Amino acid sequence: MVLIFCFNIGSILTYIILSTDPVESCMKEYSIAFLIDLSFNICHLLYFGLRFLAAQDKLTVWVDLRSLVDFFTITPSIVTLFSRRAWLGLRFIRALHILELPVVLQILNVFNSNSTTLKLSRLVAILTGTLLTSAGFIHLLENSGDPWLDFSNPQPLYYFECVYFLVVTMSTVGYGDVELRTTLGRLFVIIFIFIGLGLFANFVPEVVQIIINRKRFDGSFTGVSGKTHVVVCGHITLSSASAFMKDFLHEDRGEVDVKVLFLGNFRPNQELEAFFLRWFLKVTFYQGSVMQRRDLERVKMHKAGACLIICDRFTSDQHKEDAANLMRVISIKQYCPNTRIIVQMLKHNSKAFLQNVPNWDWSRGDAVICLAELKLGFMSQSCLVPGLSTLLTNLFTMQSEIEQDGDTWQNLYREGLYNEIYTEHLSPSFIGMSFAQASKLCFLKLRLLLIGIEYQSGDQDFNVLVNPPSHIKIKLWTLGFLIASNASDARRASMYCSVCHRDIKDLPRMRPCRCTEQKDVSSHTSAMSLGFRRPSLGVLPFSPEGETLRERECVWEQQQQQEEQQEEVGLDSTGLFHWCPPVPLKDISLTRQSASTLALQDHVVVCVFGDGGSSLLGLGDFMMPLRASSLTAPELRTVVFLGDPHYFSREWPNIQYFPNIYFLPGSPLCGADLRALKLERCAMVVVLSSLSSSIYIEPSMQDKETIHFCVNLYHIRFSPEPGPLCTLSHTQSHGHGQGLELGHGFGGHNRGPSHDTLDFSHIPTIPEKAEVTPAHSAGTTVPLLVELVNSSNVCFVNEADSQEDFSSLTLTQAFSVGSVFSVDLLDSLMAATYFNANVPGLICTLVTGGDTPLLEAQLAEDNQLRGGEMSMKMWALRQRSKLAQLAVQDEPLCSLACEDFKELFCQALDSLEILCFGLYRLLDPPNPSMKRFVITNPSAELPLLPSDRVFCSVPFHQSHLLTLRRAKNISQHL
Repeated sequence: MVLIFCFNIGSILTYIILSTDPVESCMKEYSIAFLIDLSFNICHLLYFGLRFLAAQDKLTVWVDLRSLVDFFTITPSIVTLFSRRAWLGLRFIRALHILELPVVLQILNVFNSNSTTLKLSRLVAILTGTLLTSAGFIHLLENSGDPWLDFSNPQPLYYFECVYFLVVTMSTVGYGDVELRTTLGRLFVIIFIFIGLGLFANFVPEVVQIIINRKRFDGSFTGVSGKTHVVVCGHITLSSASAFMKDFLHEDRGEVDVKVLFLGNFRPNQELEAFFLRWFLKVTFYQGSVMQRRDLERVKMHKAGACLIICDRFTSDQHKEDAANLMRVISIKQYCPNTRIIVQMLKHNSKAFLQNVPNWDWSRGDAVICLAELKLGFMSQSCLVPGLSTLLTNLFTMQSEIEQDGDTWQNLYREGLYNEIYTEHLSPSFIGMSFAQASKLCFLKLRLLLIGIEYQSGDQDFNVLVNPPSHIKIKLWTLGFLIASNASDARRASMYCSVCHRDIKDLPRMRPCRCTEQKDVSSHTSAMSLGFRRPSLGVLPFSPEGETLRERECVWEQQQQQEEQQEEVGLDSTGLFHWCPPVPLKDISLTRQSASTLALQDHVVVCVFGDGGSSLLGLGDFMMPLRASSLTAPELRTVVFLGDPHYFSREWPNIQYFPNIYFLPGSPLCGADLRALKLERCAMVVVLSSLSSSIYIEPSMQDKETIHFCVNLYHIRFSPEPGPLCTLSHTQSHGHGQGLELGHGFGGHNRGPSHDTLDFSHIPTIPEKAEVTPAHSAGTTVPLLVELVNSSNVCFVNEADSQEDFSSLTLTQAFSVGSVFSVDLLDSLMAATYFNANVPGLICTLVTGGDTPLLEAQLAEDNQLRGGEMSMKMWALRQRSKLAQLAVQDEPLCSLACEDFKELFCQALDSLEILCFGLYRLLDPPNPSMKRFVITNPSAELPLLPSDRVFCSVPFHQSHLLTLRRAKNISQHL
């Protein structure tokens, strides 16, 4: 084809040469130009014959455009050869073969099929082919004359004069130096103007735009010495780019002198280009791909401070999207192994593949943000601590302050909303303090809330500890995790001097003192901030420093004997989760009748929308926080899943080793199924959907299943009448059934499949005439947490939010009370992780239930948890603080008799070692549903209300306080 294209170009050139002669003339001798043109036409004739013989449809060949061109160009040459009478005729239509230029360039591998060069070549080919062919028509008509005048009015025009005339005409200039005299010529130009003007008006600006954009977006970045730049690639759209820049350049971060380079293998549309122009001082877009070494060199990837890879949350094929991001990581690491990478992943199992990527190194700050893991982790923790998803989301996202109006609950909520997590190295004045002492100092004197530290227990072993016990002492240059309203306030922890700042009152004017020791720590802090390390899970050292190994073993043996007397505990091989032997799905499946007879109380109901073809949510990520080993057996809540059996059978292999799980085949939209699961007595109802949520459908339709569920639930009225009795199988009783006793028990771990169906009378059932008062009489009072794909749909799930406009999901009532969550809120973690490499470690400690290299390696190998034997190391893994919610009017906080949050904070730390960091308060009346809202990091002077609940971090050795509280609550309902 390339050779034939060259012959066509040759024919065009010979036509241009022959056009200098008259249109019709007699030839005494064959000119060289004619012989060359004849040879080209012979080749065209042979090619036509080959195409005709090879064609399956012979008739189609005759009407093909290439065949028509051959008819009108080969015939005049053959006639001239024998008659010696030359006529140019329609030989100019060979110019139509210029339309094949893009195909020829692709065959020659000049550019790939998705390149903008292909589009440019197509436009240029159409314009050129149309112009040259039309110029040929005018040349023929003007040099021949009108036939009805016996060809008596010809005008001698050269071919290039005709080309010039058309160009001038299409530019609407019309100089008048060339004019048409024949009527046919003028008629042709009239027709050509109608067609050509539209063609040129559309194509020429597009060609110019492509050429300009190629020059604008195909350049190379020239970095400025001493200035950092980051590269953002992956799924770049207006929404993802604007969300990233809004958080990256948030005012609370202070002055951010970092250049952001967006690298995408596409040409930005007008909206995205306008966005880049608005941020032109901070942002530059380059067209290219991280898969190409040349493009990596253009953006100076080897000198970049980091490369951030964004994923497409709305993709229909999540595995394909994660695989594409994984390929981007491999390409970047091969080109520049030392470049820091922060990548978003959709599925947890995709996260495991990063462990095998060459040069992937946590110590360099490489991090992965797994959206499914974090989303399910946030929602799972809210089942244990209602409202926690809202509180943690507010801490890890940046919010701009808005004007306060009046004295309402919104003002208290927004004051906490504008707090974030920051890390600072604690000044030398903190050396030797316990965590409780350091946290009290920060809260009372610096107006900061210290929630955890990064503790170094060895040369290279760093642990993120939240509310560590008193034997952990603050060392020099210890990294602290602080809740503050902005970065400048958080710096007070590193500037504080016990001598110079002892009596300081005006905290905003606090400045570093000139102490020699302070200078040393500042220089060391700057040096440490240049490096990265990956903190492990918040695991306490086995014992205080100086304690012998034998003493540690004695403490462990005593603890193990106490646990054996109280409960039977089985952990997985990593020591992070409660574990039991897997059983078939049919052994934990319920019927509507059997579910209605179980004494379910304070349990978790998970309603899953999905079918056999839906993508998997990864419910293992949801169960991990609920089965964290830091929870004691009485703290484990029974979890009942409701959904399609075909879908759940695919999810079951990932959660079959967690105890106290049930499954009811049915539909979340069925009121009978919801009543059978006793939603009026549950601790939380969670709604998840794995059905398609394409971004291309109407926004409100993306959450249609969730909205339908909420509407149905709000109209349900629960009846106090219990269902009939039923019996349980042996496996249900020993595997999961005992876990339902009083709603919080822990089943034995020696469960296994059994085919014997027995009647276990010790399993609590509801008598037919029992008088049991439901905890909630209506669906509007049931604790609910739903996931929204599109945050604007919150107006359909909360009536209060439908009556007013809001600029962000975080400002709605539904979010403030902790009843909705959206994965959009996790986008800010990309920027947060870039500025603070310790954020993933802290989130892992607070949210996901645990993460260690051993766990990641095991999940990467077979995506399964295996059982393990209790050891001193596993015992140490359990001794970590947990997040909880305590009522002010119940034990143990009621005995403190605190009037404001400052008293509560100090006395809880001193007497109970409990760290308080938020309140869960009832909304202003009227509040018939008794909903509560979140107050993050309350002010010290905020008065407490008897109805308040407190967000807190409880040490493991104080777990009995949570057990007694929960047993008391359950006994009141049974």
